[in-house]
Amino acid sequence: MAPQWFYIFGYYGSKNAGDEAFRLAFQQLLPASAELRFIRPSQLAENRSLASEIEQDVAGGRARLIVGGGAIIGEPYFWAHIPARTPFHIISADIGSQEHLLSSYTPTLAQMRQSWIRSESDAVQLRRLTPSDRNIHYLPDIVHALGATPAERQAISELDPNIRNKQLHERMGGHCENTMPAGQLRNKNMAIFLSDHYYDYKTIRSSCVLEGIEREAADKLYLRNLRLALDEITPYYNLYFFSLSYWYNSIDAYVGYRLAKASNQAPLYNIVSHYMEPDIIMALMPYFDTAISMKFHGLIFPMTAHVPVMNLGSSKKNRDLAQQMGLISVNPEELTTETFLAALKQVESVEYSTSLAETQRLAKEAIHTAFSAPNLWD
Repeated sequence: MAPQWFYIFGYYGSKNAGDEAFRLAFQQLLPASAELRFIRPSQLAENRSLASEIEQDVAGGRARLIVGGGAIIGEPYFWAHIPARTPFHIISADIGSQEHLLSSYTPTLAQMRQSWIRSESDAVQLRRLTPSDRNIHYLPDIVHALGATPAERQAISELDPNIRNKQLHERMGGHCENTMPAGQLRNKNMAIFLSDHYYDYKTIRSSCVLEGIEREAADKLYLRNLRLALDEITPYYNLYFFSLSYWYNSIDAYVGYRLAKASNQAPLYNIVSHYMEPDIIMALMPYFDTAISMKFHGLIFPMTAHVPVMNLGSSKKNRDLAQQMGLISVNPEELTTETFLAALKQVESVEYSTSLAETQRLAKEAIHTAFSAPNLWD
């Protein structure tokens, strides 16, 4: 019996564009006749009757439970609230940075059914931890299935560059706190996705005060080097800083403001000052020539529009994605103006753009093929 609805368990509703992009992807990929119910850990923590309802609906065949997406497998708070004795599918998730805690949740994995893990190495690790009959496979992050259509991308690419850049400037004007004058527009556009978590997490997890001081100093040096590198390209690029997280514990725009405050090119920094929905961001991506990102979905959003992107993030999920997709990366510890410009030259090459567009095409095709499998939810 086909399920009448899906419970989808993830960090929804927290002004995180990556998590909300999963919502869009599920709405596009799951059967149109099914009702989707997105739930977050706090709802289950506060309402145990909801967990009981999910358990009964899944047991009765009326519904399916999807865990995902995101870096959630093994996260204590998240994993502890999965309804007991309830079979679930994992879609577009990975183990995250707390794999040392995963052993505590291994028994729960016995309830896992068809699962698509967005990290190849994590899929291998999960297969080692679960019974041999579990269906655990690698599948690219399902957000790859979203983005502008080929017709939309082509229409924008055929615009005169001056007209294209003015259109982008006008569309971004309502989102940016600091928008450069239209008369100062450069020839090319760069989308920039910064993350405040790189700094917070490195310092908070320090084992001693001295280590915390050293890491804070390293963070300041990294910001200085990034600011110098960005200042170097302002004669050529219009810089647009997006904020993918705008929640109480994560405000990415803060990093953009720190860079601008220290820069003598601050009037040329176009900083998005509030949360933008992922569909708006992805609709803007075809206007860009290149992108750089510390954020995981800041790498995927440009790829959906075939925009070449450089990885600046050091998280495990960023490293895995960069390896799987063949992304050019510059590690934080190695970032200087020279290494940045050398990497950017590669990103701007026709060969890299062509290779990344083909990688994106194959990822999107694999996702649609996976979701079209017969009897997938049986």
